[in-house]
Amino acid sequence: MAYSMSLKLTPSELEERRHQLNRAGFHAWLSPIILLVVAYLCRRYFHAVFLSSKSPASASRSPHVSQVQLFLRRAEWILQTTYIPEFGPLSVQLLALMYTAWLLYLTFHNTGEDYMHLTKAFGHVAISQLPMHYLLSLKHTTYSPLRWATGLTHERLNAVHRIFGRIVHAFLATHAVLYLRFFVKMGLLPKRIKDPDVRFGILAFWMFNFLGVLSLPVVRRKMYHFLFYRSHVLLSALVIPVLWAHVPYTRFYVAQVAVIWILGGWSRSRSGVTSVQELRCENIPGTQLVRVSFLVDKTSALAQAIPGQHVYVRRRGGLIGPKTPFSIANVHLSAKDGKEQMVEVMLVLWNTGGPGTSSLAALSKPKVDEAADEMQIEGPYGEASVYMPAILRSDPGDPVLLVAGGIGATYVLPIYIALLNSRRRRRAEGAMGRIKMVWLIKTPADARWGIELLVSRLREGLVLDVDIYITTVSSAMDELDSSSLPSSLLLKKHGLHLHQLGHRPSLGPIIDEVFGSSPVSSSSSSASLSPSFHDERSSLELDGQVTVFVCGPRGLSTDVRALVGGRVIGEGRRVRWFEEVFGFGGS
Repeated sequence: MAYSMSLKLTPSELEERRHQLNRAGFHAWLSPIILLVVAYLCRRYFHAVFLSSKSPASASRSPHVSQVQLFLRRAEWILQTTYIPEFGPLSVQLLALMYTAWLLYLTFHNTGEDYMHLTKAFGHVAISQLPMHYLLSLKHTTYSPLRWATGLTHERLNAVHRIFGRIVHAFLATHAVLYLRFFVKMGLLPKRIKDPDVRFGILAFWMFNFLGVLSLPVVRRKMYHFLFYRSHVLLSALVIPVLWAHVPYTRFYVAQVAVIWILGGWSRSRSGVTSVQELRCENIPGTQLVRVSFLVDKTSALAQAIPGQHVYVRRRGGLIGPKTPFSIANVHLSAKDGKEQMVEVMLVLWNTGGPGTSSLAALSKPKVDEAADEMQIEGPYGEASVYMPAILRSDPGDPVLLVAGGIGATYVLPIYIALLNSRRRRRAEGAMGRIKMVWLIKTPADARWGIELLVSRLREGLVLDVDIYITTVSSAMDELDSSSLPSSLLLKKHGLHLHQLGHRPSLGPIIDEVFGSSPVSSSSSSASLSPSFHDERSSLELDGQVTVFVCGPRGLSTDVRALVGGRVIGEGRRVRWFEEVFGFGGS
């Protein structure tokens, strides 16, 4: 259908067009709210009914796995795989495509041949999506309706925020281009460009263009703090009064955006900052690593941090100074005299040369009091607060694989230690599944802090199963032979193996070994088992759940997921997958 720019509408037709535009915007605004309500009802009722159909014992060790279950496992694995890192897993991208199609339907519906109706509809629908877009950007999601409805944290919703932003930007850009085309075709541009509503509209258009360009992955990776972070904080605030002044018809949505922006900043500043004492920074010799430790009160949220969570660290002063996320490597009671009511928190970070890591590296001097005064700690954050409690309560007979690359051990190591402690407390429940940790690291010096942490847990009676692979050629293995660490032979005896490879190991055999390590009764001899028992054991292993944690560079995560995916797609194995990837704003 051809759209006409020269339609002459009567006052009643103009009023009807305004009603239709308002209706399209309202329906578009209501759409994500309906989706959230449906998501909540599914989580609250349908999911609960599905889980209650199986007892906890039979759910993890049923000898019968239907073809429907196998199909659902494979489909879920494919849908949760990330093919385009910028926009999260495939399920998010498919949902975004369907949602975009729905918004396009609302935009084109009842426009007839009216070019201006279509042009205005693009803008009206786009602005109606901004409240949800701003809501998706909130880091502090404890009281967010999104967290309440979906159960997802900011880390998972961030990919939705990015793809949602691209959709909104595309609709706003289409609105602006169609309007400018109309002005040029009708010869109205010299006159209308002087009108305030058009000027505010063009200003908002370029603000969103800058936000879109500065949000590109290449910009985010190279200039996260200098361009991406600052532009987002400033432009996301400045565009609100510009949109308010542009036209009065969308102020219902713009007012919501302003409220969300203000409440988001207020809630984060009020509830996230933790008071710390004796903040110390030290360079780890022979590495680019910086160890940061500080004391917090036992009652603070940081003292109760769950393994796998992270904090944001920034210098005090300034409105939009850089906040850098770091995983919490260790939390333990302070052993210092007079500090029995304090908890010591340790971070280990790689000095990338950015403003966040450089400022901490610069404080690695004897300036304890000054460091504590200069730095601000915010957190803890992270999706681990959602999944770790359930994992620590899950079937102790299921094997767990943890893979870390480089500084990714700051995420993996605390989880590994927590799992060991949990299994040790539950020994009476029967056979324990294997908990295997693999750490790929460049040099022995880079691994020293982690080995020290593991050795301290040996003194608590934990039995380790850790392989550390040195991936660069080095003659510095003797760096680890010191009075503070046991010898390599003694470490090996306790389950901590150091491998000087000079390259990345083949991960396939390691993964195969873990997936084949389902616990069985030691009193049975495999030679005397009947074929029916072998078939049942095969079904049990097929239905036994394997949990995989990965943290490291994107390439490592992709390789591990491909190998594990072969088990899921090829054999129908049941896998819980948890992944943290290096980078700013990645999925």
